[in-house]
Amino acid sequence: LQLACCCGTAACSLCCKCCPKIKQSTSTRFMYALYFILVTIICCVMMSTTVANEMKTHIPFYKQMCKGLQAGEMCEKLVGYSAVYKVCFGMACFFFLFFLFTIKINSSKSCRAYIHNGFWLVKLILLAAMCSGAFFIPDQDTFLNGMSFLFCYAALFYTAL
Repeated sequence: LQLACCCGTAACSLCCKCCPKIKQSTSTRFMYALYFILVTIICCVMMSTTVANEMKTHIPFYKQMCKGLQAGEMCEKLVGYSAVYKVCFGMACFFFLFFLFTIKINSSKSCRAYIHNGFWLVKLILLAAMCSGAFFIPDQDTFLNGMSFLFCYAALFYTAL
């Protein structure tokens, strides 16, 4: 990948010259889909009890790491459905932020279009910050009740369409 695609507005292209060039809009869709797939894989890993048990047995400083992160005695705050909800909440906030940011873009030459089609490293850092920032929400019970409430209304809205 080009260095410019990470920090600038250039469209990402594959490093192999035998691959055909892709349009900027296609590469933008590909990168957003890649971000979505990356977070989904992380959520699947967080739900897996096998991965959690393997980490406990194979990482020698696991307990110290959990205490340092203030994630509980055995990192129970970083695994399970509540952790996945928090990561997905951060991802939803990320995509909603860019939804609001890209409303009414009329030209691919506008400043907002350049940000939408580039700056992938900055966006990845922002996505990671939003997903990890959700773990600093103080009251977990209120957060989970609110997420359940939102899921119910989202399901009602979806079925109404």
